[in-house]
Amino acid sequence: MKNVLRSCNLPIRAGWLVGCLALASLAISSCTSTAEQPEFNPDRWAPRATETEWDAAGSGQRVSVDVDSTVGPFRMSSRPTPAGAEYDLPALIDLALRQNPETRGSWEAARGAAAGWSIKRAPFYPLVGVSSDSGYERSVDLVPKHWGTLKNWQSVDQFTLEYVLVDFGRRDAAAESAREQLIAANFRFNREIQNTVFAVERSFYLLDAERAGLKAANAIVALAETDRRAVEKRHALGLATKPDLLLAQQRESQAQYQLQDAELEVSNAQADLAVAVGLRVDSMPPVQNVGAVNIPATLSESVEDLINDAIRERPDLAASVSSFRAREANAALARADMYPVLSFASDYGIHAFNYRLSNPTTPQYTAMAPEYAAMLTLRWDVFAGMEHLNTIYQADDDRESERAHVRALEIDVAGQVWRAYYAFQTAVRRYHYAEALLAASQSAYDSNLRSYNRGLATIVDLLTADRDLADAKYTTIQSRAQVLISAVAVAYSVGTISPSSK
Repeated sequence: MKNVLRSCNLPIRAGWLVGCLALASLAISSCTSTAEQPEFNPDRWAPRATETEWDAAGSGQRVSVDVDSTVGPFRMSSRPTPAGAEYDLPALIDLALRQNPETRGSWEAARGAAAGWSIKRAPFYPLVGVSSDSGYERSVDLVPKHWGTLKNWQSVDQFTLEYVLVDFGRRDAAAESAREQLIAANFRFNREIQNTVFAVERSFYLLDAERAGLKAANAIVALAETDRRAVEKRHALGLATKPDLLLAQQRESQAQYQLQDAELEVSNAQADLAVAVGLRVDSMPPVQNVGAVNIPATLSESVEDLINDAIRERPDLAASVSSFRAREANAALARADMYPVLSFASDYGIHAFNYRLSNPTTPQYTAMAPEYAAMLTLRWDVFAGMEHLNTIYQADDDRESERAHVRALEIDVAGQVWRAYYAFQTAVRRYHYAEALLAASQSAYDSNLRSYNRGLATIVDLLTADRDLADAKYTTIQSRAQVLISAVAVAYSVGTISPSSK
């Protein structure tokens, strides 16, 4: 008997050894894989040092940076446009409102908030459910001194209805909070529309100014060439010195240098306009020049009236007010959670089955019977570890924080309108002064050129008049753009869209 037991122990011990080895290898492999998980080794998934860039390939992570494959290829709006047509400001704004991803994202957020309000309205309706559990079961039936198998086919079909009768304002508060969040999202969308319009307006006027600056730079190069030729002619006659000629050549080189800067500024302004529209710069359509625009002399309202208009009409301020009301509803919801909930539940179903027992052998039994119930449920969390009270405190603090934010935003809005109003007034005056400066500089340059050709003025006088004329041209161009931008900035600060852009 002992030999038999020893012979049995040998395979048992061998089996234990194999099992231990298997468990050890499994533990080692699990430790290796565990080290790769972020919850056990988070540093592996972050940049290794402050002075080096993060390398996705070096970290062993699979990271896709293909924009088109992730969010879809870039496409322009499908609205047809005339081939080769140049876009004016209203057309660019229309394109931006259809194309700009920031505007679309804000629109989708508002739609999501509308769905969120609908979700919070769901508890006002009864919850109706249908379930069906059907299948076959074979189980062992244990009875004294013998056993058997139980074979059972059954189907349980049930219809349920649940409805909250009394919740002490929980549903109302939750729905009101979601409704105010929807209103806030809608107002934020309106402000995003205004952001897009203003960004396109500003970029459009700046691009026009840079284009005008490029024309002015070309004109200044032509003036510098005229000055150089005049000096060369006098130098050939012995009426001008070599330093005079070098000064003229220096001025021409400076004008050429400024021309390169002007070309670069046009390219930068084109990129800024493309970003404002919401297109890649290599997909931008041709853009018209501003052309003749009536410069507004003054605003129709006083600064106090404009501030009052902004307080009433600024969408971001209205969104902040709605957010405050949502916080108020959250505070009411926190207080309602202190009270019980009374709900009604009922169900009705059919239980159909057939079964047979093998030991002792029984015939197959088949039956179908209805099942139903109706009950009232009272649920009340009498004590929850001070959770209810602290939730109320948190909701009240959040509400007061949002109240302070509304007041701060109201003050900031008034300051924005004030600054925009006086910036416009100053821009108009500067533009008129710039026009007078340009006319005077042009007359001074023409006079100095005639005097120099007659030997009555020096080259220094001529080049000084040249530089003054160039500065006057740039000043006039920038002043004109600043008037147009400051005019739309006033409308933007008030929370409206300028009539020329509508």
